[in-house]
Amino acid sequence: MKRLGLMALILIAGCAGQVAERNQYLLRSTHDTKSTTSDAPPRLEIGNLSVAPYIDQPGLVIANADGSIRVARNHLWAEPLRSSVRSFLASEISAALGEPVRRHSDGAARTELEISARIDQLHGTENGSVLLVASWTVIDISNRAVLVERGFTDTQPLTTDGYAALVDAESALLERLAAAIAGSIAPRQPGQKTD
Repeated sequence: MKRLGLMALILIAGCAGQVAERNQYLLRSTHDTKSTTSDAPPRLEIGNLSVAPYIDQPGLVIANADGSIRVARNHLWAEPLRSSVRSFLASEISAALGEPVRRHSDGAARTELEISARIDQLHGTENGSVLLVASWTVIDISNRAVLVERGFTDTQPLTTDGYAALVDAESALLERLAAAIAGSIAPRQPGQKTD
């Protein structure tokens, strides 16, 4: 009897000692911003970028039909989502326009245009898709005038089950957001110089 109790205790201790493996994901653009062909100083910069607090956390998020959310404990962003989205959008917009986009306002040479964006929703859904709701403005820095103000809502179905597919779908949606932002900005004309 003691032997059976000891074996049960060992099994319980072994099960309690098992920890689920943590998976971390990076949000990365497939475009290399160093490959843009323009030698001119950047005329564009990413200004304010806000990410809704419920998604600006380590765990990936899935929203339920009743409005509640589930935050993954073992499927995490490898770096803060706000930083990843900023770099991702800058790289994608740069690739779409063929010119560099400054990731931060660093006080160096002034740029002409500032892109500010807000990510209100970016999460998986119970029906196997991802939802992105965002908005952006493009501001003429010297005149402090809003040139563009738009919203963006789109969904992307998951291609397979799992959190890696969720990250891929979120990347696809952010690529489409970046394309929409780039499409709202007139490209620099050849030979055009910044003031």
